[in-house]
Amino acid sequence: MPDGAQTDDACPNCGSPAVRPLRAMEHESCGAIKPVSAFVTDDGVVCPECETACEDVEYVARGSPSTCAKCGYNFAGGERPDAEDAGEADGTDDRLASVRDRIAAADQSARQSRWPRRVLVVAVLFLAVSVSAVGVFGTAAVTDRADGSANSTATDYRTIVVFRNDDVQPNYRSDQMRAVDRVFVEEGVPVTQGVVPAIGDERLDPEGEFCRYLRTQMRQHPNTFEYALHGYTHERRSEFHGGSEFGGVAPDRQRELLAEGTRALESCVDRTPATFVPPFDTYDDETASALAARNYTVVSGGGWFAAEYYDETGPFEDGGVVHLPNAQSFVKNWTTNEFHDQRHLERQFDEAYRNGEVYVQMLHYPTFTDEAKRDRLRGLIHHMQSKEDVAFMTVGEFARKYRDGRLTRTAEGWRVEATGDDSEPASQRVADAGRHLWERLTSHSMPGAR
Repeated sequence: MPDGAQTDDACPNCGSPAVRPLRAMEHESCGAIKPVSAFVTDDGVVCPECETACEDVEYVARGSPSTCAKCGYNFAGGERPDAEDAGEADGTDDRLASVRDRIAAADQSARQSRWPRRVLVVAVLFLAVSVSAVGVFGTAAVTDRADGSANSTATDYRTIVVFRNDDVQPNYRSDQMRAVDRVFVEEGVPVTQGVVPAIGDERLDPEGEFCRYLRTQMRQHPNTFEYALHGYTHERRSEFHGGSEFGGVAPDRQRELLAEGTRALESCVDRTPATFVPPFDTYDDETASALAARNYTVVSGGGWFAAEYYDETGPFEDGGVVHLPNAQSFVKNWTTNEFHDQRHLERQFDEAYRNGEVYVQMLHYPTFTDEAKRDRLRGLIHHMQSKEDVAFMTVGEFARKYRDGRLTRTAEGWRVEATGDDSEPASQRVADAGRHLWERLTSHSMPGAR
């Protein structure tokens, strides 16, 4: 963007579109304003102040400015760096009244549609607030490039969140697959899709409906979906660490399976995969070597497995690839398909957030058999978005930046270096997630608040 040029969604200081609001919830009856997670319980939406069930709550950003992830400048909506405080205050009152009028009109229409709860969701209310130069969501810093060629902007995050959706396959619960995909599109959160090339009698057909759907998703939402190879046939070929398709299998056979699976997925999505998700979350050193030989960047298996086999609990490099273990599944009981409750999922994330760890959330779209379970996914995403300094990435994006030295561990979390060759930085994804709320509200297509 040329100097001085900016859009309505751009930072008034540097022109970057990487602008994000803070999400919070207000209980109108008692006036409590708390993070979203404080209101969401197993019994529904309950105010943490007056401890009553809520029907008159709103998602708001009142009292919180916008922040630019690129330069760290904080500002209120419509602000210009040289604006007079008095003039900005007057303009804010007018904008706030206008926003509330639009909310009322949207709500009246939405109440006649399919919203299941009487919870209004207000995307962003901007007030003229002046704060310090430290970013609300991420602290921007200027760092030297590893090769010493130029300076670049880096942003500090408390945690990196990665969603990994396993067992994506043709002609199996397609409606559930598309419904789960819509959650990530609507929430503006990227996801790595682990695709099984050949399972049972089904094979990837480049001209079939499934592959056409994957290519359309990738074309329409290029920064949302990453397609990873999820084994080849998803068969248990050994008893390695409780069962594995690759671990414990002869090296030559592993290379054959990997070659066949890579060719099949490449033909399906018109792109060579660089991320591998092993079935049953298990693999061995020979798997890593075979992946490195085929220019795979990363393998994402089980957190429990990495601890047992590699004595590692976080991301690490070994055998020529990055290893990014998952942390948690939605399913509590695989026999009954019972899910963990919302509080458990949030507590698991909160622990990683406190410790500044990468959090890889595993899910299997076939287990999301109804809207209530998809609500649990949305609820977890909203909880994550309510926290400061959280970035969302795919497995592949994390691994590329990690290997290149553009994503490094800090004392309190992670530093992400943004460069000109990034198609969309993680910080922009966080900004998009906030804007999606307003877009869905004004289009009258937003689901009920969760």
